[in-house]
Amino acid sequence: MQSTMEYKKFTILEKERIADDTFLFRIQGNISFNPGQFVQVSPPHFGEATFAICSDPKEKDFFEICVRGCGSTSDALIKLLPEDEIYLRGPYGNGWPVDLLKGREIVLIAGGMGIVPLRPLVSQLLNKRIKNVSLFAGFKTFENILFENDLLDWKKKIDVEVVAEYSSPSFWGKKGLITDPIAEHHFKASKSIILICGPEAMCPFCNKALSKKGIKDDQIFISFERRMACGIGVCQHCNIGKYLVCKDGPVFRLDQIKEELTR
Repeated sequence: MQSTMEYKKFTILEKERIADDTFLFRIQGNISFNPGQFVQVSPPHFGEATFAICSDPKEKDFFEICVRGCGSTSDALIKLLPEDEIYLRGPYGNGWPVDLLKGREIVLIAGGMGIVPLRPLVSQLLNKRIKNVSLFAGFKTFENILFENDLLDWKKKIDVEVVAEYSSPSFWGKKGLITDPIAEHHFKASKSIILICGPEAMCPFCNKALSKKGIKDDQIFISFERRMACGIGVCQHCNIGKYLVCKDGPVFRLDQIKEELTR
């Protein structure tokens, strides 16, 4: 993991609205990163916020970040336009445990914006022609679905289940909660690796449903984005007990942090 606070200047190539308050930015230039790593992003003359890089890691001409307007910095970012400049530092963090996935049944669980850090991992797995992958993605409403075209394309190649709490006649997925496809899935428990990203309140329900399927805590990896500020372990705003999300994560194996989560 990098520890530098040095910013680099980049230019926005494209900006696409992918939900009512969410935009995908394509940014010119190359950042070498592992799926699951994050960057600190700053609009000109403003603060900074944490975002996962969400593009295909093999792409060298550009990279992408997904921004939902939910605070002063993200609101400033979504006002930017193509040809505007932004400042980034990173990437930081440990990313997903890709080295552990070979020969395993890979189950990806995303809640809402949790699909963002998993998107580059799906691209990487498909680039390697790894097909033993299941992706469960849950959203509040049909209108909140992110990367719908990607999900439909991935559905042709791997097992993809998309659920929404509030559905629509035109919705091609299922009405329900993210725990529904977990309950319906036939797990090869001893061979499974589970990768989860979503609202922190979602995780205990997923963990409980996985436990009923015979999945152990040391088979579950969770990505957290908890109050990250400096990104390099100085401010300590992102602590989970004795761990820091930015320095020791953002991806943690559940058995390593389970006790810390309750403190």
